[in-house]
Amino acid sequence: MPDPEQLPHLLKLIDDDSEGVRRAVAKALSSFGPTLEQALTQLTEPPDEAQMQLIRELLAAHKEELPVSESVETVTTEALFTPGQLVRHRRYDYRGVVVAFDLTCQAEDDWYLGNSTQPERSQPWYHVLVHGSHQVTYAAQTSLDEDDSGEQVFHPLVAHLFSSFDGGLYVRNDEPWPGS
Repeated sequence: MPDPEQLPHLLKLIDDDSEGVRRAVAKALSSFGPTLEQALTQLTEPPDEAQMQLIRELLAAHKEELPVSESVETVTTEALFTPGQLVRHRRYDYRGVVVAFDLTCQAEDDWYLGNSTQPERSQPWYHVLVHGSHQVTYAAQTSLDEDDSGEQVFHPLVAHLFSSFDGGLYVRNDEPWPGS
């Protein structure tokens, strides 16, 4: 767990021109994950909007250098993906189609703790039919990117849960997702 007492010291370094310092500060700030903005607002002297913009720019500039588990994503209660949308998993590189989503992780603790990456639970999680298999995954929003290939997903449940494929999107029918 990152130490919030280090934040004032890190803020003093965000203007540093040294690439090594900038990289280290980005890594330290990103370790807070989605709680970073909340931790910053709880400081005795929270950063002003100009400093917040510098922090965002610093994190964005070093995003590619940080491991996926350490990168700061905008974790929100709003779902970025909708049923029928094509997605690609960032780490495992599979393609799929979103069937349904939960605004927060609804998996049992045993399943979640057995997940090797353990993305933040307090973000949308998606039920995804994996292309070319019988597999259905439950993936965190920060683990997915939009798949703009426009190519259909071949999975045995596609015909059951979607009525058509149009313009790179599946049209979800009224069949309920199991368990909803």
